[in-house]
This record gives sequence, structure tokens and C-alpha cells, in this order.
Amino acid sequence: MTGRYPIVRHRELRPRWRLSAWRERRHPLIAGPGQVLVHVVDGTYTTETADPARCTALTLVDVCPDRRVSARWEVTASGSDWDFPVTVTFRCTVVDPIEIARSRWDVQFVLAQDHRPWSLMRTHPVGDEDGLRLALTALLQARPAHQDIDGLRVELAEVSVGPARFVVADEA
Repeated sequence: MTGRYPIVRHRELRPRWRLSAWRERRHPLIAGPGQVLVHVVDGTYTTETADPARCTALTLVDVCPDRRVSARWEVTASGSDWDFPVTVTFRCTVVDPIEIARSRWDVQFVLAQDHRPWSLMRTHPVGDEDGLRLALTALLQARPAHQDIDGLRVELAEVSVGPARFVVADEA
């Protein structure tokens, strides 16, 4: 699988006469267990089997339930140059593969762009990993993803906070 959950693979099929067309005919995209193949025909997305001559793109979508996707941050401890390494794990389930194929989200990237953990910068002292973990869990429990990801259900699985590490400032 690629690193772009839930997109396993995407393939454009136009123009019909290009150098990679022979490779696509020899190695077609085939949906395996827990995967759905979404066809684009005349701008319409469908999971039904489509006429290969009219199909303009194919997207292979992972629809296995409760896939674990992680996002990582560094949260600065209060009054120091120490950072807590934070990893938040989410359970993601595709509920609409057509919306996923249409938007082609990189879910891990979107989840890592959340700025809410940074609201806890400099609020917990060194050694208070449990306090930071509980604060992050409370912050993310009600709404795990900071923005809606069409076609995907996101739930908070766990928050882990490692021991604070000293940050060496770069001298320029």
C-alpha cells in the first residue's frame, strides 16, 4: 500500500495512446480483499464495472474498517527548551469510496496539519506526560479530525506522549 491511505493506487487512463498504456493492459488494477475499485466514466464516479474503452481513470480504495493512522507533533514543555514527542493514533473507516476517489485525500497529511495540539504548548512541565496525554485526549475526543474528510469516519484510538527531550537550538 502507498503512504496515502485510503488511496491504494490511482491510475489515469487518458490519453489512450501513450507509452504506459501497454503496461496498464498487462497489469490492470484489480481490487483485492478489503478494497474497492472506483471507475471514472465521462466525469461520473462509479463502483460498478465500467466499459474499459470509456473509463478515464481508476482508483483503488482501501475500505477495511478501523485502519490505524498516526499523526506526530512536538509539544514544548512549560518554561523550558524541552519537547514532548506526541503520537495520536486514529481509527479510520471509509464510508463512501466514491467520495474518497473524487477528493483523493492524503488522510495522514490532513490529520497531521491539526493545530489544536499546539494550544497546549508550554502548559505542562517536564515530567508531566500523563497530564499532557489526558489534556490531548480531552481536546481530541469530541472531534478527532480538525476538518471533515468526505467519505471517511475518523475516531480517536489513543494518545501517547513520550518523555520530554531537550531541544538543542540551532546557532545560525
